Amino acid sequence: MFSSWVLEKLEAVKHEQNLIIEDSLRLIPDADGSVHRFANENGFTVIVASTNLVFRELYEKAANDKEIEKLLILDRAPARRRSQTSLTKAPPPFYPDFLARIPETARIKIMLRQFLIEKTGDPNWPIESNDPRFARLIIGSIEAVLKAHASLRVAHPTRFTDHDFKTIVAYSALGVPESAFKRPEAKSYWRICLFGYPALAELDSLAPEIASSIRDEIRRAPAPFLWFADSPPDSVIRAFYLSTILAQHIDHWKLVLASIDSDLKPFSDINVAILCEAAPELISIDSARAHQDLQDIEASLSKEALNLILLDQLKIFTHGRFADVIEREHYSTLIRSLSLLAALDNLLSETPQNDALKKVDNVVFSEQKDKKELFIEQRTSPVWENLKTAYRLVKNILEIRIALNDAIKKLKVRNTSELSFDWFRNLWNGQKINRLEYYISCLERLVFSADFLPRSSNDLPAAFFSASNRIRERVNWLRDDIQNSLGSLNVRYQEMVAAQYNSWISQPSSEIRLTSHFLRRCLKPNWDPQTEKAVVFVFDGMRYDIWDELVRPIFEDRMEIIKEYPASSLLPSETHISRKAIFAGTYPDKFSTRSGEDALLKDVMRTEFGYKGDVEVITPDGTGTGETVRYRAGNIDFFIFELCDKELHKIPVKILPDGRNVPGRPLAFVYQQHIKDIIDTEVMSIIRNLSSDTKVFVVADHGFNTIGRERIRVENAWLNDSNDCYYLNAWLKQNLTEVNALKKIRDSVLEFSVSDLRMPSSEDVYDRATNRNWTKKYSSIIFPRTGFALSRPKANFNPDAYSHGGISIQEMLVPMLAMRVKGPEEGLLIISPITGKIDLIEGEEAEFRMTVHLTQSHKNQEVRIESQATYQEKEDTSFLPNQIQYISTAGGEIVYRFIPNTSDASDDERKLGLMERSLKISINYREGQRTVRKARTMKFSVRLNSEKIVRRVPAHLGKILGLTPRSMK
Repeated sequence: MFSSWVLEKLEAVKHEQNLIIEDSLRLIPDADGSVHRFANENGFTVIVASTNLVFRELYEKAANDKEIEKLLILDRAPARRRSQTSLTKAPPPFYPDFLARIPETARIKIMLRQFLIEKTGDPNWPIESNDPRFARLIIGSIEAVLKAHASLRVAHPTRFTDHDFKTIVAYSALGVPESAFKRPEAKSYWRICLFGYPALAELDSLAPEIASSIRDEIRRAPAPFLWFADSPPDSVIRAFYLSTILAQHIDHWKLVLASIDSDLKPFSDINVAILCEAAPELISIDSARAHQDLQDIEASLSKEALNLILLDQLKIFTHGRFADVIEREHYSTLIRSLSLLAALDNLLSETPQNDALKKVDNVVFSEQKDKKELFIEQRTSPVWENLKTAYRLVKNILEIRIALNDAIKKLKVRNTSELSFDWFRNLWNGQKINRLEYYISCLERLVFSADFLPRSSNDLPAAFFSASNRIRERVNWLRDDIQNSLGSLNVRYQEMVAAQYNSWISQPSSEIRLTSHFLRRCLKPNWDPQTEKAVVFVFDGMRYDIWDELVRPIFEDRMEIIKEYPASSLLPSETHISRKAIFAGTYPDKFSTRSGEDALLKDVMRTEFGYKGDVEVITPDGTGTGETVRYRAGNIDFFIFELCDKELHKIPVKILPDGRNVPGRPLAFVYQQHIKDIIDTEVMSIIRNLSSDTKVFVVADHGFNTIGRERIRVENAWLNDSNDCYYLNAWLKQNLTEVNALKKIRDSVLEFSVSDLRMPSSEDVYDRATNRNWTKKYSSIIFPRTGFALSRPKANFNPDAYSHGGISIQEMLVPMLAMRVKGPEEGLLIISPITGKIDLIEGEEAEFRMTVHLTQSHKNQEVRIESQATYQEKEDTSFLPNQIQYISTAGGEIVYRFIPNTSDASDDERKLGLMERSLKISINYREGQRTVRKARTMKFSVRLNSEKIVRRVPAHLGKILGLTPRSMK
């Protein structure tokens, strides 16, 4: 409101070449960008100064700059400094030369009294309005002051005494302008006592008669209000919130309160009914302040206090009592988090309390409508969210592990002839076993690296540190057990592949589609090249857990699945074989693996689809991060993304102190920091632009798996050259029988003839050493069994953590789907683009909004959404607090306000005077049995205080530099 008034003054004189704004009360906030935006739009260069040396240096520089035509000076020197010179204080800006060049109309004095007169139409505002002490209180509560003045006019149409003025200022500063000229209501007491007490302390010296009457009113109020009149507010607030927390769980909470802090005993005589009524009322007044006060209370609880509350009184580790505490706790994230830690400890134990754990599931994870009313559901806590995620992961892991162990038992009694690809696929995907490695990796990152305890272990009772250690030990055991079980699963899977792979190639059936079948058996039956637009996403290295966890939710939100096919990579599961087979539409013995994908695609588009045009190679939009190449052939576009093929190579194995070998970078890190970002940004940018009814096809060329650590030596004589041997396959010029390989080696590998794999039996290569061409001849290809890896002759045996090219369920099972883009009104939720001011001034608060509403077919539902916002900086990403909302028929709006951090602006950005950042707001919600994630991104810029604009010298330094040297006085 005040800024708008200032702009009205400026708009009237924007045609002038030079302007002066005198803001001696500093009513225009430093972070307010309105003046700078006005200057930018009207061609002014701004100089902000409160001392003369800073002003003259900037002014002379501007005067000598021929590019500067219009100048606006913002003089912020206090009025007292102008009227009273001092040898110890810097002189104010001095600019008679500038004043001589501008008319009186171009000199604007920002006076608070004038603003109040113009806004209220009342000329009786006293001179004290411009007193800095009163002005500071008024400018911080402008709208409240106007509201209190209106109340005065209702009660007394003409009266305006000094006492009235002080009453208006006092009650406005306290946040209760409606009570300025009548007895305060209960809500007003809350505002005064719990939020306005800093202003009340200031009023003691500024308007003592008003402050005294207010304190008298407070003394006549019930507890806890009366205590604020004569006691430190911090102690009263601490007693109130601590009483509220304890009363939820303990009948004798007053005794416990006194035991925690004897100084709080005088403030314990509060009626429980008032506590139950007052806390929600208090939160409704200012939830942000309530959150901060609760944080302060939680921080003040000592280790001994937590031991008394949680262990001695609530006994959260005994008989599943943690569930009751989680259910009853509506305010403290500290107590709730530590209780959930106890629940997680119990969930991972050998004797879990199932009834208590069911209650935890119901309280923490169910979508109960009354949950949204609880304040604790609105308080954000990274530790609570980490514990919730860890608890959910453990639940999922334990449930999936049961299915895996049952499958292992069945496999032990089945003959190889009884095994089928369909059985393994249903187990792997249908029972979610494909997610186990990713889930356990996420869990390990949480329990070993993330904020898993709400404070340091030294500041917690020893029981919680012990629980944390037990959780970590159990997670380690779970990981090893799961890896062993997956190894047992792969042993039988390899046996099935060895027995049946030849039939998959020679007798194609509906049970399985190889990557070489994609164009003929997935694309062709579901796409009319004459009438329909189509898009194909080829994801290099995307195994099924990436598809199910990260990619499928985004695609399913915008598309309906027409058909999901059982599919497998070719053997060897290498990019130059399996991915090129996708574009060739046949086996490698029918095409050259050295040919370009566009040339291979052109041939098959002609033979299978009758397309006679060229295959264009299209440059990706923007930076194309993660996208290797893009092809277009008539009505169809092919997008090839390397989600994790390159990222997963060269990850070393490190040895932990306990002797375990683990990847140097865990799967969870690669997935969440690299793959997820590409999906959310580059892949989503393509999906957003797809029109309704476009056919969309997804396929991967192969997955990846861990490399075994048992070494199998491959002899040099078996190979054409040593480069034909990889950790997970080797191309032999003679089979193992012909080279008289040891039985130990034959038992450790699986061997296929090149003809059975439909691989070329020979290859022409160029030898740089001899400068001649020669022909390699291949007889067979060998693959190590589970747990083993091949060793190249005369080479160090140091396998990476992950690779592909072998035989495992992780490497061979790949997604292959046909989909259709939904219309705009299909699905559950629709989110709008982000709106907000995209051109900000340094220090100005940004406000961005994104509306969310239900589609017409889901208008009667209510959906809980969790939103997260990040804005990208040079290297890091700043996370803004998560928000939780419930979206019903009326829809909702996600609002994020923050001041962009400009401390990391580069030197180039400073010179340019502009910093660009990207804001991403994402939401998560449940739709049926799946979690859906949607995101929107918007770029914004921040105009920096460069050498031409605003202050170049810090304020405190300006005061020093502005001092006149003694020799010149």
